[in-house]
Amino acid sequence: MQLKRARKARQDGVETREAILAAAEAEFAEKGFELATAREICRRAEVNSALLSRYFGSKEALYRIVAKRLFGDLGAPLAALADGVRDEKSWRAAVREWVDDMLFMTLPTEKAQRLCAALFRHEVTRPTKFHEEFKEAFGRPVYEGLNRLLAMKVKDGERLELLTSSIWAQVSVYALADRKWIETFRPAGLGNRAWAGKIADFICEGIFQ
Repeated sequence: MQLKRARKARQDGVETREAILAAAEAEFAEKGFELATAREICRRAEVNSALLSRYFGSKEALYRIVAKRLFGDLGAPLAALADGVRDEKSWRAAVREWVDDMLFMTLPTEKAQRLCAALFRHEVTRPTKFHEEFKEAFGRPVYEGLNRLLAMKVKDGERLELLTSSIWAQVSVYALADRKWIETFRPAGLGNRAWAGKIADFICEGIFQ
């Protein structure tokens, strides 16, 4: 009887909602939106399908929430870095932070970064009907955050766009690459963090010159 009460409390509480979200993050990151199923999400979360509908309405609505959790929370600080620039030193620090943080997300060592990179990879390689919506909501602010930083030094509009897109491409390619591919070309004896640091050094050296 106590077990039934505990299970009912879980199914009616915040814990269940969080369990569904965690299961959905894993399912969408692993398979992408199209191949992920509500049934498998519920199986991972150990809840019945009625609870997914009750808390989120549909797979589409759940996908939007998952994307916001993964992309929004990790990317928002990057979009605001230019606000803290006061001089040359703080500008260089902000640029380095943008590059470091983007590489940290795309050469992931933590679960949140792995899920974020995987979902990003699915959306870029197999765009869903949400692609443009996500690009504007999550990608555009981060891209424009870098653009604002670079615009403090680069006044020619065409050169500014080329530089911004080039740096964006350099850091994004690691999120698009399969982890086995990254491990194959990563120098021996270097972990993800150390390699990301060396890549960031190289990218920032080019920017500061």
